[in-house]
Amino acid sequence: MKKFLAVLAMSVATTGLSHAGMFDFYLSSKSLQATYSMDTGAIGYGGGNLEFGGFYNDDGDLQGNLGLIVTGTPTSDMPLTYGLGVMGYLTSVDQPDKNVQAVTLGGLVKYHIPNRTPMAIGGRLFAAPAVTTFGDGENFVDATVDFEVEVLPSATAYVGYRAVSTKLENYGTYDIEDRFHVGVRLMF
Repeated sequence: MKKFLAVLAMSVATTGLSHAGMFDFYLSSKSLQATYSMDTGAIGYGGGNLEFGGFYNDDGDLQGNLGLIVTGTPTSDMPLTYGLGVMGYLTSVDQPDKNVQAVTLGGLVKYHIPNRTPMAIGGRLFAAPAVTTFGDGENFVDATVDFEVEVLPSATAYVGYRAVSTKLENYGTYDIEDRFHVGVRLMF
């Protein structure tokens, strides 16, 4: 837990919380994830989101991520949002004692359900082949699906499923995360 809090504190400290952004926090039965995201306009280049995150599970696995994602809408009357990006991961697997670094490419898609209460279904997928997976890893995949409800104009609650896995050298596929979660997103 101390390692997770240190990673989260470092990521928040480097972002300068004085800029408008989003804080996303989820819990599952055995893990937690915290992410801070800010518009790249805060660092002088608009049009994207810079994301810093930290993950910890009760197996002692620890993960930090840093990425840039650009999102948009095809047309103003379509309820679809999509995005593309690059994400870097630093992962420490406790048992077996392995470290994996990955530079992933991926994207996201979100369908906004037309309703009085704003709701959406969305998914993200970021993956790295062997050529961009380093350390003790041979590949890396991070996939998430969420159903969200806007509770307040600046707060969203969600339930979802996340699967994060890597193929470790001389070990096989290792699941870092493979479970349902509940979370909140706070915009400020």
